[in-house]
Amino acid sequence: MASPPALAAPAMASAPPTVSGDRFRHAMARLPTGVSVVTATGLDGPVGCTVNAVMSLSLQPPSLLVSLTTGSRTLRQILDSGTFGVNVLPWSARHLAGQFAVGTAAQRFAGVDWEQRHGAPVLTAAAVGVVCEVGDTVRLHDHTLIAGTVLWTYADERPPTVLYGDGQYRVGGTS
Repeated sequence: MASPPALAAPAMASAPPTVSGDRFRHAMARLPTGVSVVTATGLDGPVGCTVNAVMSLSLQPPSLLVSLTTGSRTLRQILDSGTFGVNVLPWSARHLAGQFAVGTAAQRFAGVDWEQRHGAPVLTAAAVGVVCEVGDTVRLHDHTLIAGTVLWTYADERPPTVLYGDGQYRVGGTS
């Protein structure tokens, strides 16, 4: 029996885009997505940022993928420390999405309870917490993808989580 042909990666388009970044952002805002805070430990304390680009990657080994802006201070600290946390926000803590989107690291963590797990800050309010060791990283355009191998996880099945879509936060699924 013959092996299936190997799949080749598609070539990246070399022509300039015909859609503006703002128009693309507006279109993608219609796609509902989970809201998480990605965290790391920096030299001056914890750092973190709000993200919507988190996905399960593999069960063997358990791993996930996050995408961060290449110039972000959270990304720099993740790469320096070698670990990071992913904190899926419950509806009751949806205000943290805005808090972790602007300001200094100290402002983002102001009034937020957290604990250190395997070298990464985990928000105690999180509905789901995952700590990962940095694996592969890939820079694509203005973002860096980080594959993380899971070191620790926690999931509270009770609270509904936060979704973002159509320019607003919405209640996610509940058990």
